[in-house]
Amino acid sequence: MSKKQFLKRYSLIINKLRKSASSFEEIQKYLEEQSINDEENYAISIRTFQREIKEIATTHNIEIKYFRSENVYKIIDDCNDERNERLMESLEIIEALKISSTLSNRLIFEKRKTSETNILSYLMEAIKNRNEIHFSYINYWSEESADSKRKVQPLGLKEAKNRWYLIAKDLKDNRTKTFGLDRISNLEIKNITFEYPVNFNPEDMFSHSFGIMSEDNKKPQKIILSFSKKQENYIKSLALHHSQKELINNEKEYRIELFLQPTYDFVMELMSIGAEVKVLEPESLKKEMIEKLEATLKRYK
Repeated sequence: MSKKQFLKRYSLIINKLRKSASSFEEIQKYLEEQSINDEENYAISIRTFQREIKEIATTHNIEIKYFRSENVYKIIDDCNDERNERLMESLEIIEALKISSTLSNRLIFEKRKTSETNILSYLMEAIKNRNEIHFSYINYWSEESADSKRKVQPLGLKEAKNRWYLIAKDLKDNRTKTFGLDRISNLEIKNITFEYPVNFNPEDMFSHSFGIMSEDNKKPQKIILSFSKKQENYIKSLALHHSQKELINNEKEYRIELFLQPTYDFVMELMSIGAEVKVLEPESLKKEMIEKLEATLKRYK
């Protein structure tokens, strides 16, 4: 059995037990049904199943336990973190791609560059082994040379808006920065190791950021937004930020509170929502939005 089939079977077992506690016979029947649907073989013996629930605990941080009195297996510890959810999602995409040729134009995938993922594994290896890396980088915002050489110490990776970014210490000025993978070329992993910064946590760096931007001159602050009622379900289903809290929900408006840095990418997100959102606080952000909207109107005159 291929590695992909093992992962798919793990996924099926987890999904089955997330829905309800099940006996081995019920799990076995479910796997047989899925084998027919996928034209694969997920059949499993009790001995293999017992071995694989140990593997699931290691690879997915999900603990499955057998309750003899009920003759069922249950998930008793499910971290349900983003890494596991992304793994499950990837397996479903693989299955979708397998049948896409038979559905012709009925499966429509977003047309976007995938080249940035080609270097993802190399960067992960460099981060793991603490290897310095050198590359050419195109910076859209800087006044320096559009294509500059960089020497950095890789510290982490972050995804935002379907793009991947490298978090690294730039050896030119010893500042921690982000670099879009789609703008990196001529990547070299050097046989030069470095010490990982003590107490550095990449997640902390972006805890008050909307996306990938973190501006030193902008402190995180309370932001209150009022949305039209028809925006309610969108904002509920895909929160703007992990700090999002509901304040008012009535027939006239859906109001929320956030605590973050009002960076450029956050302002652009609000601009994209248009007339369906209004900034109530702080006054500085409200003023910035008005200036942006007025500038937009001038372009049409």
